[in-house]
Amino acid sequence: MAVFNLKKTLKQIDPDVRQVLFSRYPELAALDWLQLKQKRKVDPLFDALLELPNEQKRDIQLLLRTFLSLKEDCHLKVLLEELKDHNPELVHEWAKNTTKLDKVIWTYLNARAAFQEAVIFVRADDLTKSMYWRKWQGVDCGQFSASKPRIDALRQSLIDHHSGEFRGDVCEIHPYTRRNGAEYLFAYLPNWPENFMVFNREGELEALDLPTAFSILYVFTPKSGSLEIIASGGQSAQLELRRRFYQAMTQTEVEDLDPERPTYSLDHVLEEGFDFTGQDSAKVERVEVSRLLVYPRVEGFNIEGLQLRIRKGTTWDKIIEKLDQMLTAIDLTRAQLTIEEIWIRVQCANNGQKRPRMINLKVTPRACNLKSIDDDDLQEIGLNCLEAWKISHD
Repeated sequence: MAVFNLKKTLKQIDPDVRQVLFSRYPELAALDWLQLKQKRKVDPLFDALLELPNEQKRDIQLLLRTFLSLKEDCHLKVLLEELKDHNPELVHEWAKNTTKLDKVIWTYLNARAAFQEAVIFVRADDLTKSMYWRKWQGVDCGQFSASKPRIDALRQSLIDHHSGEFRGDVCEIHPYTRRNGAEYLFAYLPNWPENFMVFNREGELEALDLPTAFSILYVFTPKSGSLEIIASGGQSAQLELRRRFYQAMTQTEVEDLDPERPTYSLDHVLEEGFDFTGQDSAKVERVEVSRLLVYPRVEGFNIEGLQLRIRKGTTWDKIIEKLDQMLTAIDLTRAQLTIEEIWIRVQCANNGQKRPRMINLKVTPRACNLKSIDDDDLQEIGLNCLEAWKISHD
């Protein structure tokens, strides 16, 4: 989890938006908000926030972290999509906000339903880049319906499926239809050992309920018939969840099929002799890796993964050397790893600009943020790099 800096976050918010957001709290309403009209003058508010009870401080930090997570371009697109769906009359006002963070907070303050659904869909979209995501091509099946009888049938089927995991007999399913026609079904099952545990005001441990803490997500696209599943467990477990989905929601028995192959190849970058070269040197000046997440692909290791956060200026050879040292300590080799995520920083050649243009690529076997980059020229350079490194299959 990234380090959270409260004062730095407060300084990023427009003073008027900041006042509306925080004056809702009785303890903060009496602050001299005229004194806080300068964007970077936040000390009185900062000091007042530190005096709040711990429970309120926790809630505010969680809210601000949520705001920060939504200000990426790809997430703002989801937020705007939900705003158009729920409150189209507010889109013009939304656009008047000058910064990405202000747009996020303004939506929270003025279109809460759109904001809440955007949070859920952003979380779902992020998880499509994780090791728990699989997608199957469409099959011949009956017509999909999110009717109450079919939702109830899927709910009972999932309860039966998880009965041996000591999760009780409760399952909630929330269906949503997105603007692109995709049908999202979020299934929530009790999963106490994996919930976030926090201390309440009485000093007792309790589970922290998060709206994004769903156990299973189905994404069904009626137009193409494709089905995506995000759920823990291996392919065999997800094939069973797939079978139960079609049985309940389309009243069709389907045969097991292999999911689609990953879109991006990553594991070869760990091979001896690989380096990030081959791209157009006239357009690319420097390439660095800033983050690397790897998992063992062999059984018998009690680690979920290794994550390296890499300092700016560190060469790929040094990263590999450090990784090998870590693997030696746990009796693993690079050949036994699979890359789950890699962040690559591409510095473009400086063609007279004051600052060199940067491309920050986040790549998993299933997804890449390249398409969320608005600049067509940067997109082309990024795609050429992925092809030169043999990461992209296209």
